[in-house]
Amino acid sequence: MRATTWMWEARAAPGRVGDLERWAHEATRGREAEIYLGRGAAADLVVILLHVGAGGAAGAEAAGPPLPDPPDGLVTGLARAWEFGRARSPS
Repeated sequence: MRATTWMWEARAAPGRVGDLERWAHEATRGREAEIYLGRGAAADLVVILLHVGAGGAAGAEAAGPPLPDPPDGLVTGLARAWEFGRARSPS
């Protein structure tokens, strides 16, 4: 099985970006993830790159939602996620 990377993003509710960041760290604990915080006009965004698959138990995760929904009141609008596979190098 090839590895999959999920890009997950959510806009924090006013004044809650720190809480959303803490939730992101808790939600990805024990998983291969990178967490990014927006800057400038996007300062209320939290983006997670979650790497799953490539065999083992983690491979089963690639087929389902990458993360649970954040708690009520933590985000404005909906969290969104996109699934990506690594592009192969041209031969």
